[in-house]
Amino acid sequence: MMKKLVSIIAFLSLLTACEREKPLQESTIVYDMDTTSKSTSTSTSTEFSYVADLSLEKREAYQAFLNDGEIRHLQTFSPEEMLLIMFDLVEEPRMDALYAITYSNDAFPTKELFEQYYTDSLAGDLLVTYFMYRFYDRIVINESSTPDLQVVQLEISVGSQRYIKTYALQQQEGIWKVHLAKDQRGETDD
Repeated sequence: MMKKLVSIIAFLSLLTACEREKPLQESTIVYDMDTTSKSTSTSTSTEFSYVADLSLEKREAYQAFLNDGEIRHLQTFSPEEMLLIMFDLVEEPRMDALYAITYSNDAFPTKELFEQYYTDSLAGDLLVTYFMYRFYDRIVINESSTPDLQVVQLEISVGSQRYIKTYALQQQEGIWKVHLAKDQRGETDD
């Protein structure tokens, strides 16, 4: 776990490093005046969220799912929206909700097995992806998708480099669920 944490920190440091044409002479402090002038009841959050751009109806359905754990609230969500939900759940992580939206083809008959697999094999990589793709340029269905298996890809451009991360989603229990388990060959489903 320590190796993963060090890797995440190193990766994030590389992403945030930048060149300056001339060194800064003094520190610059920027104040956000809007945060001091708004009352708590009317202020909007400036925290990043993968689901912030969903419609109000979809955000309310997602919140209902988080409140009661019923996946029926997610039945109208597209594969792209389900992937964004998955990433929203990764930050905390919310194991009950992640387990509910993970397609495992019976690889995880219990939540405990899923939690162990998530902790041992997924958490670090998903957290790095969460941070790396948070300002993605596009989220699209890949042309290799079929009606039964949708391949969703997140795309970002950093400088002259373009990065694409893909995830397979499959219908199960009336919703699109994200493949996170390893298949029999030991390869990830993404």
